[in-house]
Amino acid sequence: MCAECGLVLSREYVLPTYQMGQRTKGDVPDASMYVSLGNRMHIVDGLGSYIGFHKDRYFQDSQGHALSGRSQKKFKRLKTIYSTRIRIGKNEAKYRALRTLNHVSKLLMINEQVRDRTAYLYKKVVNESVGKVSNNILLIAVCLLMAVREFKEEAPITLDEIADVFEKCGHRVNVRAIVREALRLKSLTGHSPEIRKPEDYVPRVISMLMNNPRVVSKVQSRGWELKDYENALRNKTLEVLKMIPASKRGGRNPFIFTVSAAYASDRLIALQYERRAVLTQKLASTATKVAEYSIRDHFGMMKKVIEVSHASIQ
Repeated sequence: MCAECGLVLSREYVLPTYQMGQRTKGDVPDASMYVSLGNRMHIVDGLGSYIGFHKDRYFQDSQGHALSGRSQKKFKRLKTIYSTRIRIGKNEAKYRALRTLNHVSKLLMINEQVRDRTAYLYKKVVNESVGKVSNNILLIAVCLLMAVREFKEEAPITLDEIADVFEKCGHRVNVRAIVREALRLKSLTGHSPEIRKPEDYVPRVISMLMNNPRVVSKVQSRGWELKDYENALRNKTLEVLKMIPASKRGGRNPFIFTVSAAYASDRLIALQYERRAVLTQKLASTATKVAEYSIRDHFGMMKKVIEVSHASIQ
């Protein structure tokens, strides 16, 4: 941000901790001192510094030298007093929900910005709710859905995947329960997940296809350079999605719709460059974990629309 006029030049995401003093040299990582810049979103936290690391029971000074026995006893007692149970207080349900969010975030491999946005939405809803939240785990799942929808193509996670990962973590969360809670949440607070568009899934679908060994082998056998084929497929998929109006898409699953568009685009670029097609419905199904009959059904609808402005796709 410009110090004179206030113009925002760029946005940077920084870690919520800060290391005081110079970085230490040598193999003494415990000599570093970290402080929290504020109340971190993704955990039940407090302001101020921390005594050592989370499970430290042996303490050193800023130079990495061991403290005296008397000081060791004193800091161990202080660290115990400032333990998780004391800091949590009456926020145990919130603590468990945020701990689940951290576990789920690692399994889904979403970035820290999506995780922190989920935690922010969760805390906002909890604070604005008139009554007590009955199911914090279900609420954090809905907030995660809202966060990934906000980040669009940067977090192409489906509703089914969110429900599956919560169930794998041992929580009774399913798609129907998430949708029901999202509708209830909208009526109470006005917050609701945005509708996901097929375009948001294009980077993920292309990545899944290009990371399949069978697809790579067929691309090379057709005389393509991998990067050239990937770029052509991505551009054509976006072009195909633009051809199909929202009225034709109906209530179709956007992820499956994108996979079907990629399959149709492969056939179009094969005609355009006079080469054999790379994808089959079975291969696209294997690479993206989408049912083959779903691709066939979506492609049947797409074919009629595309044929209006393109040559017939056989």
